[in-house]
Amino acid sequence: MDSADTVIYAAGAVLWRFDTDNKIEIGLIHRPRYDDWSLPKGKLDPNETMIGCAYREVLEETGYSTVFGPELGHVTYEADGVNKLVKYWSAQAVGVATGKPNPQEVDQIMWLSPADARQKLTLDDDRSIIDFFLEFGVGTTPLVLLRHAKAVKREDWDGDDGDRPLANLGQIQAKRLLSMYLPYGIEVIHSSDAARCIETIEPLVRSLDMHPIFSTDLSEHKFAKDKEAALDYAQDLMNRGESAIICSHNPILPKVLQKLIGKKNFKMIGPDLKPAEAWVLHHRDGEIIAVDWVSAPNT
Repeated sequence: MDSADTVIYAAGAVLWRFDTDNKIEIGLIHRPRYDDWSLPKGKLDPNETMIGCAYREVLEETGYSTVFGPELGHVTYEADGVNKLVKYWSAQAVGVATGKPNPQEVDQIMWLSPADARQKLTLDDDRSIIDFFLEFGVGTTPLVLLRHAKAVKREDWDGDDGDRPLANLGQIQAKRLLSMYLPYGIEVIHSSDAARCIETIEPLVRSLDMHPIFSTDLSEHKFAKDKEAALDYAQDLMNRGESAIICSHNPILPKVLQKLIGKKNFKMIGPDLKPAEAWVLHHRDGEIIAVDWVSAPNT
């Protein structure tokens, strides 16, 4: 295979914070190897998710813990005969830096206004990502609509459907969700009371040391009787302004998304979710600013 046909995947973020005047600053890194100013980013490790890579690379290259916002897009380019694809998110710096980057990789970190950051950046592609960041703005809160992981097939289960557990594949998927949702700073997790949903979030809540909230309003049984219950539930979570995950089912989650963003916008996104896939709704002041689709974890 020609090296030009190989794609190297990488991920990073627009790292930002508020200065003492409550104005946005963007953190840029200087890489001595290339003598350039860029956004923090790096290559994926084996079996790593894109957002997990971005979260790790920002921490390693700047020392800052972060809370992620919307996905900002990706850039593609060729370097040394190899195609590269880099995906970016918005990431708010939390507190002060708690670590130091490898000086051979990053020897300077500079905080600048968005306008000055655009000017300082070496590559035009990075400037385009800054433009997307400014278009989305800051101060969004995520609501994750997560479909449960792969369950045992209905025809292979003799018991009550609410007790139908995860299949082996689903159990693996559930164990790999943490790196995908840790970057969002999730504060609370809500779930259908069906066994397959409970088992999906169990590794997450254990790792995050949370107490999940189970509700029949998010179940298929309740949806069959009351199509609005899950929508009201999601709307209430948005009104509270909590960073939250809802783990539920098809067709409940597509119906919730369609109601929240409208039929016209929903047609551009897709009809449903496969097991362990999700939509992340980034909202601000009652308005959904962006919707990110999240693939099922690698297995």
